[in-house]
Amino acid sequence: MTAFAPAAAPAVSSADALPRMAGRVLTLAGAVFGASNLFQWAVLSGALPLSPAFLALTWPVAVIGFIVMLRRLRSRGGEAGRRAAGWSRMAIFTMLGIAAALLTASALTGRWEMMAWMSPIALGIYVIAWAVVAVRMRRALPALLSLIAFVGAAGVVGLIGTPEQYLAYAATLLLIALTPGLCWRMAANCDPSGG
Repeated sequence: MTAFAPAAAPAVSSADALPRMAGRVLTLAGAVFGASNLFQWAVLSGALPLSPAFLALTWPVAVIGFIVMLRRLRSRGGEAGRRAAGWSRMAIFTMLGIAAALLTASALTGRWEMMAWMSPIALGIYVIAWAVVAVRMRRALPALLSLIAFVGAAGVVGLIGTPEQYLAYAATLLLIALTPGLCWRMAANCDPSGG
């Protein structure tokens, strides 16, 4: 009689751990901020019959939710989790600083439509981030993601002030954050670095 013993799961090397953790963070960012943009679009377009006053809660709820979930990922991810979360925190705090500057400028000038520029600016951060990854990894796919983010940002600029701006932003996040994040999470089946 032979006993069946399932094979142990292969150990995840530290080289594999960081991309997988980064994939979790990208998936989280794409899902949370993509959903926030879809909500913005649905309210502003009238697809969701809610008062636009609800939109004042969208971004604080999304950012707080993202940071809380990011902390959980960081605590469970060891060194790779700390590194991936650190880069994400830096990006989030950069975006929060830019949002605070836009908020201040809007309040001082009374031109609240300036806040709509946060969408293409945030995509610009993705352009830079993916370009850095492309240079550091010497891979084509991150360069392509940087280009997609750039085209998405340009498209969003063309839609500033319309509900479709948020739909375009959500679609771009699907392409540059959620999809590559899911791919990196399943690193055994997919190499999002293009190698």
